[in-house]
Amino acid sequence: MKIAISEIKARSERIFEKVGLSRGDAEIITKVLLETEMRGVFTHGFLRLARYVSCMESGGIKKDGNFTVDFDSPSWAAVNGNNNLGIVVSYKAMELAIEKAKATGIGIVNVRGSHHFGAAGYYASMCADADMAGVAMSNGDILVAATGAAEKTIGNNPFSYAFPAGKYGKIVYDVAMSNTSDQKVIRLEKEGKPVPLGWIIDKDGNPTTDASEYMKGGTLLPFGGYKGYGLAMMVEVFAGTLSGAAMTGDVHAWNQNPEVGGNVGHMFMAIDLAKLGDPKSYNDRVEKMLDEIKAAKKATGVEKIYYPGEIEQEKLAKCLADGTVDINDETMAAIVAVEEKYGL
Repeated sequence: MKIAISEIKARSERIFEKVGLSRGDAEIITKVLLETEMRGVFTHGFLRLARYVSCMESGGIKKDGNFTVDFDSPSWAAVNGNNNLGIVVSYKAMELAIEKAKATGIGIVNVRGSHHFGAAGYYASMCADADMAGVAMSNGDILVAATGAAEKTIGNNPFSYAFPAGKYGKIVYDVAMSNTSDQKVIRLEKEGKPVPLGWIIDKDGNPTTDASEYMKGGTLLPFGGYKGYGLAMMVEVFAGTLSGAAMTGDVHAWNQNPEVGGNVGHMFMAIDLAKLGDPKSYNDRVEKMLDEIKAAKKATGVEKIYYPGEIEQEKLAKCLADGTVDINDETMAAIVAVEEKYGL
C-alpha cells in the first residue's frame, strides 16, 4: 500500500519512542529504515521494525543507543556498542568516522558489541553525501558455506562502498556474500518451487535445486564460489576479528533468539577526497568514467546501462517526488500490530 512519507515517519518514530528510545535515536532508526525502504531495499526497511522492537522488549537489544570508546586517535577509533541498537550505533560510528576524516583525511571506526545494522549501503552513502568516499561492513551469524565445506561456516557479511559522482549523484555498491538470501530460498520452498543450481547445498554438501533441503540442514553458497568466500573472510577479519567482536559461529542470530545479545562487529571508513586535490577535478573524472560506461554498446534487449546504486537512486527520487512510499501488506500488518500492542 502507498502511504505518505510524513505519516510512516511519524508512526515509526512514535513506536520507537514508546518502546523506550530517546527522541533522537527514534529519529535516527526511522531515517535509516525509511530511506532504505524508499530505495527499494525492502528486506532491510520497515520489514525489520517489529523484530527490532521484539529484541528491545526482551532485552537482547539495549535502548540507549550509546557506545563507549575503547581506543581513540586522530584518525582511528574502536568502540563498544554495549549491545545497543545496531542501526543507531552504526549511524553514530559513521558520523565519528566522517568527523575524523574531515580533520585528518581518513577516519576509521571499528565497532564491537553491536547488533544487526540493517543496510550497509546507508552508512557508506552518508560519506558520499558528505563529499567523501565511504566503506561499511559487518559480520553476522553463520549462513554461508566456505568453499569445500558441507555446512554453515561463515556469515553473509555485507559490504558496501560509496563515492560522490558529480552530476550522477553517487555510486553505491551494497552486497552480501551468498548467491541469494535465505528468505528467497524459504519463500520458494513454501511455493513448492526449485531454486537455481548454485544457490544451496544439502546437509551432506551436495549441490541441489530442492529448496526443502535448505530447511533440512542445507546451506547457502557464496557468490562466485571462492571469490565470495574470500570477501566474506575479509569482512570477518576487518569487522569481527579486528573489532574484538564475536566471530563466525559465536555471533548470535538476532532474529532467532531476540533475548540474547549479538556482539556483532562492524567497520566504517570515511575518506575526505578533497584532501587529495580539487573536488572539481575529481567530479570531472568520475563523470567521464560513468559517461563512457553508460555509452557502451548495449546487449540485445538492454535499454540502459546502470552504474551501482543508480536504480535505487531513481526509486528514492520517485518516492520523494510523490511524497509516498509503497509498503507491502505483510510489513504494514506487522507495524499495525505493534501500534495496537502499545495503544498507538
